[in-house]
Amino acid sequence: MNNQSSVRAFEGVLEMMSELFFASLEPGNNYTTRPLILNTALYYALGYCSGRYVNVPVKKGSAKQNPTYVEDTASFYSKLYVSPAKPVKSIRFASEITNARSDEYIQYNTYEKQMNSPTGKYGVRKQILPGGKFVFFVLSFDGNEPDLPVYIRLGKKRSKASVTWSECPVTRKKGSFILNHPVLVDDLTQIPSRDISFKRMQPFDVIERGSFEGEYYLIQRGGKEKKEDVVFPASIRFLQRIRS
Repeated sequence: MNNQSSVRAFEGVLEMMSELFFASLEPGNNYTTRPLILNTALYYALGYCSGRYVNVPVKKGSAKQNPTYVEDTASFYSKLYVSPAKPVKSIRFASEITNARSDEYIQYNTYEKQMNSPTGKYGVRKQILPGGKFVFFVLSFDGNEPDLPVYIRLGKKRSKASVTWSECPVTRKKGSFILNHPVLVDDLTQIPSRDISFKRMQPFDVIERGSFEGEYYLIQRGGKEKKEDVVFPASIRFLQRIRS
């Protein structure tokens, strides 16, 4: 099987314009941003869906804010897939001491006891510096061109980033192939048979590379820079393993 596909692929190159912070890992009181932007963030940043918990205040004593990724993308996840974004080149980091304050009128100049909160009360925060570049892909399975914003906001600080877009030719094939761009484990219908590169992340784990058998999309990047072609399983869909 080797034929042109009705699927369209758009490559996005994202460049941070300010510091980017995610709590990718939380070892003790340290909060680390790994150099990988999950698609759980990109769907919202690109404006493809609106979170029911984003920017909605929680009343005292009520349930905490919980992401609703599956519900927010239910109407279009079979038509549109956004991949995680991986670094284009080396990423620079900076660390700073953090101390989350309460909303009380009187603030005491001492560290507060560690409590149960998204980023704790105090610790060290490692974040990505401006200038960091990442690449990701948007697959349109129905052949329509999605919105391709040139500026987005990401992370706990809603940091600004620019996005440069280009459309890439796509061919659908069948056989043995190697996934060579990060995807969530829960975006796949099967686990790679061998050559697995795996990374633990919050809130979902990532497979960065692996060998598969079956149908796949070959995204031809080409250009003067002779970029590596990218391969995704044809069955790839956002969080499909946890959908009922």
